[in-house]
This record gives sequence, C-alpha cells and structure tokens, in this order.
Amino acid sequence: MKSQAKAVLILLSLVAMISRAQSPTGPSTPAVAPQVRPALPQEQLPVPQEQDAAARERAEADKAQREAQAKEERRQAQETQARGYWIDPSTGLMWAAKDNGKDVTWGHAMKYCRNLRLAGYPDWRLATLDELARLVDKSVPAPDRFGNTETFYINIGPHVRGGLSLAGDPWSSNREKDRFGHPYGPGWFFNFITSEPSYDLQLFRNTKYALCMRRPGE
Repeated sequence: MKSQAKAVLILLSLVAMISRAQSPTGPSTPAVAPQVRPALPQEQLPVPQEQDAAARERAEADKAQREAQAKEERRQAQETQARGYWIDPSTGLMWAAKDNGKDVTWGHAMKYCRNLRLAGYPDWRLATLDELARLVDKSVPAPDRFGNTETFYINIGPHVRGGLSLAGDPWSSNREKDRFGHPYGPGWFFNFITSEPSYDLQLFRNTKYALCMRRPGE
C-alpha cells in the first residue's frame, strides 16, 4: 500500500508540472518591438509652374535686350550712312561709311583711298591691320559675330562697330617693302569671318575691298 501511495503522489506531481507548463500565465518569450526607421527629410523641389514662369521671364528679358540692341544698331547704321562717315569715339579714327563696293587688287585699293574726297578731307588711306581689328564688335559673342561666308558676301556686311557697310574683307596697308621702299609680296587683309588677319598675292584675282579711313591731325 505504501508503494502504491508513493506512485500516486509521483503521478500527481507530474500532472501538476504539466499543467503549470501549459498555463497562459507561465513564463513566455518576450515580444521584440519592430524597429522603425526614421523618415529622411526630402528636398523641397520647386513647383513646375514656378520653374516655367521663371524661364519665360528670363527668355522675355533676353529677347527684349536683343531687340533693344538691334534697334540701336539700326539707328546708328542709318546715321552713319546718312552722314557718310563714322568717328570711333574710343580711338578718334574717322572711317568711311562704306567700302568701294567691288573687289580690287591691293594697288587699286591704295589708289582709291588716296583719291577719295569725303567730308571735305583729302587725306584718306587704307587702314592698318591693327586699326581694322578695332572694328570688331566684341559685344557679340563669337561665332555669332559675323555669321558665315554665305551671309557675308551678299552686301549685308559683317557685324562691325559704327554701322559701317562692308561688301567683303578689306585690304590693309600692311605689306613688305624692298630696300627702295617699294611694296612687294603678298598683301595683307583683315578677315572679318575669322576676325583675324590674312594675306593674298596682290596680283591674283581676289575679293578684297577698299575701306578708307583717316586719323585727324596725321
């Protein structure tokens, strides 16, 4: 009987242990809280409508500036052509309003300017390369300054200061001289397409022109 009672007690102890293990109030694995990643601040992008409006305003301002500049250039060109000459305020040089209008050799260009009588002055001459280079309008960015050869040689002239009308590249007075003081070799002219000096044999057929100028008091 003692052995049976002992067996019953052991069985009851096992049942109690099993009950405690299955109880909802028993020990359990703690739940892990989910990690929340903080949101990164996003860059504030401009509203597309505001971007378009700003771009339109800049385009309209640029257009107005170009139109005002073109209007001023037309006014100055009209005054220069009506007067027949232009005086460069930065150098004091006096330029004929237009060239001779046809291509000639270097010698004929020199003669044309020596014989020119304009605004009551007889001392006209061909300009040097340095003097011609000062006619380049540097306010216009290259390569838009002079366009191309197709637009240059239809008597609309390149974009030069003073509103001068040029039919083509003008001869300069620059030329080598022999020991007797006589000019020889190639004649130099100013290329308004490239804005650089160039040269050509003066006896060859060419398309160089005579643009005359004078320096007061020379």
